[in-house]
Amino acid sequence: MKQKLSIFFVIFYASFAKGQVVYFEDFGVGCSTGNLATTFGWTNTNVTANQATANVWYVSATERGVGPGNCGVGCGGTNSRTLHLGPSAGGGGDVGAAYLESSPLFCGFGICSITDKRIQSPTINCTGISTIPLTFDYIENGEGSNDNGTVWYSANNGTTWTLLDDCPKTALCVSGQGLWTTRNLTLPASADNNPTVRIAFRWVNNGNGVGTDPSFAIDNIQVGTPVILDVEMTDMFVKCEAVGASINWTTKSEFNLDYYAVYKSTDGANWNVLNTVRATNSSSQQTYFVSDERAVPDQIYYYIEEVDINGKKTTHAVLSNKNCGTTNNGTSIYPNPTNGQEVTVTSDINIVSVELLSVDGKLVSVYSHEQEDKVFRFFPELISGTYFVKIIGENEIQTKTLVITE
Repeated sequence: MKQKLSIFFVIFYASFAKGQVVYFEDFGVGCSTGNLATTFGWTNTNVTANQATANVWYVSATERGVGPGNCGVGCGGTNSRTLHLGPSAGGGGDVGAAYLESSPLFCGFGICSITDKRIQSPTINCTGISTIPLTFDYIENGEGSNDNGTVWYSANNGTTWTLLDDCPKTALCVSGQGLWTTRNLTLPASADNNPTVRIAFRWVNNGNGVGTDPSFAIDNIQVGTPVILDVEMTDMFVKCEAVGASINWTTKSEFNLDYYAVYKSTDGANWNVLNTVRATNSSSQQTYFVSDERAVPDQIYYYIEEVDINGKKTTHAVLSNKNCGTTNNGTSIYPNPTNGQEVTVTSDINIVSVELLSVDGKLVSVYSHEQEDKVFRFFPELISGTYFVKIIGENEIQTKTLVITE
C-alpha cells in the first residue's frame, strides 16, 4: 500500500454583475479536515467502478492554497482551503493531496484503491459573455495516465461531459511537495451566452501500488475575465488605544475595489473576520481603520484582505499588537522607489531592526543595528517588486511600503 501527501486550498462561489467574471471559487479559510467537497455545493460522480477504499474529493487546508510558484504545505498561515483528492477514511483520511495507491497484495484485506471520480461544480451562468477563459491554480502528479487528473466541461448542466484538458504534471519541490502552477484554458464556443455551464475535475488511479504524490489539488477557480484591480497601499500598522487597539492603513490610490476585510487571530493560525470596510475607489490618498476593543496586549494578530469587484482577494502582511505602533507620520524611506541602491530610513523612534516582507506577509530579509538609532541604512538585495518595511523600535513597530525597480 502506498499513500501520498501534498497540500491545497479552497474556493468560494458567486455570480457577479460587475466585470466579466461569472464564477470564482476559493473555498474560504479554516484548517478543518475531512470535509467532503459535496458539502461545498459540488457534486461527486463515480465515473467507473471504484474499490472499497477508493480516494475521495475533500475541501480543507490540509492542502493549503499558497499561490503559483510556491511549494505545497499543510495547515498554517491563513489556512486557505483547497479542493483536493485524498484517501478515504478507511485508507487514512484527509491528509492533503496525497492519494492511496494500494497494490493488489492488500486487496485481500479490503484495502483496494482503484478510483475514478469526477467532482462537478455548481451551475455557472455565462449569459452575456463569450470566448470565456477558465483559470485555476493546481498541483498534480501520479503515475502518468494511470494516476491522472483531468478537466471536464458540460454545456447542458451536467447531462453530458467532454474532456477539456489533460493537465500537465506540475514540478516537484525538493521537499517532494508539488509546485503550485496556474493553468489558463478557454471554454468551448458552446459556453458562450449559455446559462447552464458546469466544469469538473476528474481523478483516476489504478491501484497497482506505483505512483508519486501529490495527487490533484485545485484552487482559485475563475470563469471569465476580471476587471484589473489597482490598489497602491502605503502604510499599515496597529495602534494601541486606551481600550484595545486599532488597525490602520492608507492607500495612495484604489480602483475596482469592493471592500477591505480585517481578520483577527489569537494564535496566528485560526482566523475570523473582525470587520469589513467599504472601499472609496479614489485617485487621492485614503485612510482607513478598524477598532478592536477586545484586543489583549501582545496576544493578537491581524491581516488585511482586499476584495475586488469580482470577488478576487489579495492578502496583506500579518501584523501584531505586540509593541503597538503609534503612527507612521514620523518615518520616511528614501529613495522610494529604489533600484537597489542604499536605502535610508529616518524615524522618530529608536530603530532596533528592520524587516522586509513580501506583500503576502512572508519574511524576506532582516537587518539589525548594533545600537539603537533614529537613522537606519541598508541595501535591499532583492528582486524587483513591492515590499513591506517593518521598522521595529524598542516600544513600537511601524510599517511602510518600499518599491524596488529593475
